[in-house]
Amino acid sequence: MKNYLLFILIFFSMALNAVPILTNVFIKNADSLYISFEILNLDAKFTKLDIACFNDSLEYKINADFESKILNNGMNNISIKKEQLPQDFDLKRYKILPKLLYKGRIYYEMKKINGGSYPYSIDKKTMELVTVRDYYISKFEITNEQFAAFVNADGYEFQEYWEISSNLMSKEDIGWYYLSKYKMTLPHGWSFKENPFYKKAPSHFRYSPVTNIRWFEAYAFANWMECELPTFEQMQVAFVKSKVSGKGKFSGISEFKNGKYPLQKIRDGVSEWLESGVEPNSIACASCNEMCLIENNSDYVLDKLSYAVKCPLFRAPFLGSRIVINTDRSRIK
Repeated sequence: MKNYLLFILIFFSMALNAVPILTNVFIKNADSLYISFEILNLDAKFTKLDIACFNDSLEYKINADFESKILNNGMNNISIKKEQLPQDFDLKRYKILPKLLYKGRIYYEMKKINGGSYPYSIDKKTMELVTVRDYYISKFEITNEQFAAFVNADGYEFQEYWEISSNLMSKEDIGWYYLSKYKMTLPHGWSFKENPFYKKAPSHFRYSPVTNIRWFEAYAFANWMECELPTFEQMQVAFVKSKVSGKGKFSGISEFKNGKYPLQKIRDGVSEWLESGVEPNSIACASCNEMCLIENNSDYVLDKLSYAVKCPLFRAPFLGSRIVINTDRSRIK
């Protein structure tokens, strides 16, 4: 009986960590706009579908009620009539972005990386094998829209999101301490007086990357999303599998080819915070240890992954993040 109760407790604790995963999106424009996608971990009671239509600076509201669509755990498809789209619509002028709305959070498409050992080039003469377990990684950098949802959900007011894992920092409440000390309420450059908040931020469009965030903010956001920041090894593998857009670091969701969004903006996007860092007991700055970031702060394409180690209070106009879901820590169904 005791073992049975223990199993039930473990099962439900895992279920609580099972957030919906949107993957395998395919989009085709013919007589109507056809979209297929796969959902894992569907909680139909709390998960709704939305589909955005936008170009480089403007968003078009599709005249359709996507939130009432009945979703399936597994493959789904939807058709949108041409009269519901802009008159000049085609997939070269506009982006179509499916997203899942779940308990106030916004999830975009993720790519599965199968566990294994992957060759990674250190330089022209040296290769190393990078070993990872199965994980899903967001195909895009975290956007202003996604982070605004965190702000609107009072993410800066709940300590539970700011508690740091003991294997990352020796003081688990250090993030909450600095939130209070520096009165963090928004990413630097955002304003509650503006609508939207990020109107005057370096990357000010809804689907562009959120930037000017400290590591503590990126970590709290990932916690709120019930996800994690990528490790350095996960980003090494993602780097090899990513595509280049060539449209500048703030262009956000930009690369689309053959009906699919590739894993993008790792080689030519903004810098990104990682979950990796120095040892938790190695106090280097501000009573906490330093954390790693993928370094890409200019309009050029990386030919190899470059990283830096910074104080987690560091922020910059070119610094954002993305998220991963580790399948060995979540119940994928």
